[in-house]
Amino acid sequence: MVYRVMLADDHPVVLKGLGLALARNALATVVGEAQSPEELLAMLECTPCDAVITDFSMPGLGHDGLALLRELRRLYPDLPVMVITTLANPALYREIMGTGVLGLIGKSGDAREIPEALVQIVSNHVYLGASVREVIGAPQREPIGKSGTLADLSPRELKILRLFAAGNSVTDIARATGRGLSTVSQQKKNAMRKLGLETEAEIFEYIDRLRL
Repeated sequence: MVYRVMLADDHPVVLKGLGLALARNALATVVGEAQSPEELLAMLECTPCDAVITDFSMPGLGHDGLALLRELRRLYPDLPVMVITTLANPALYREIMGTGVLGLIGKSGDAREIPEALVQIVSNHVYLGASVREVIGAPQREPIGKSGTLADLSPRELKILRLFAAGNSVTDIARATGRGLSTVSQQKKNAMRKLGLETEAEIFEYIDRLRL
């Protein structure tokens, strides 16, 4: 069977590479190429396809990142979706998979993963690329798990992460919230542990990408 695939990425070179990877062994035919979330959604209205492969970060008018994935799930609940991304953030990976995405591959990974991933997602199986598995620390063929997302944080933990990502130090946050320095520090550590984040840079990226 030759699968009909819709591609979305704001970089033409990436679109070309994806098309070449899918053309091997006549596995798939590209029925549309979009360079923005809005263009992808417009194409899907009039072009049938068996799967969508999309970048996570594309400039748009409100359907970027998770917003696009949630909209795809709402409009096309049975359509297999694969995400390719330059992100290397375990908490964001879990948020992405939580939208119903079946495939997740890092752009730094092996392009040969893409055809294999397509076969898996059209069969309603989850496929995580090797680089994604490495970041998450999950062996191949084991589920990613549902813990380690925004839903696991307490309101106070989320508030502390938001304040920290806004440029406030732990001391600033303790002073602004009226909490003890050790309490704020511990809640920040707890939030990072729940999300599987190891660096402060990952906090900034997580909060920014989720539009928090």
